[in-house]
Amino acid sequence: MARVLFGEINIQADERGRIRIPSSYREYFGDSALYCTVAPGAKCLSIFGQDVLDKLVDQMGGNSIIGDEEENGCNVRDFFSGIHVINEDKQKRFTLSQSDDDLIFEVERNMVFLGQLNRLELWRKSDYDEYKQARKSANKGKIITSSGKPLSW
Repeated sequence: MARVLFGEINIQADERGRIRIPSSYREYFGDSALYCTVAPGAKCLSIFGQDVLDKLVDQMGGNSIIGDEEENGCNVRDFFSGIHVINEDKQKRFTLSQSDDDLIFEVERNMVFLGQLNRLELWRKSDYDEYKQARKSANKGKIITSSGKPLSW
């Protein structure tokens, strides 16, 4: 049986903007290094372990980028330059800035973690509430699988 991340957990950042991944999600990753990135245009942070990073590298042909100046090479460079290591302290808390000048993702007091199969999403609660409201009017309730067929139970 495949282990997956799912569900929604509301959390609060502390007064210094530190966040702790909920233990039910943290157990999924074990002792794996954790990474994060913000996809272009996304309002959330993606958090993933070494296994996901390894899959991404494998899909891109190991450690080579085809044609440094070709559009794909530029996209690959942009994607990987946006990935950051999550450095947790002894209490398993982390912040989303590398330095005072390098903010990876702006944290508010109220945040939401979402399990998304093999990665987590971290949303500011205000952005997530806005997203959910917009989806209420757009959602037709149908999920399409990778083979193009509707998901069935």
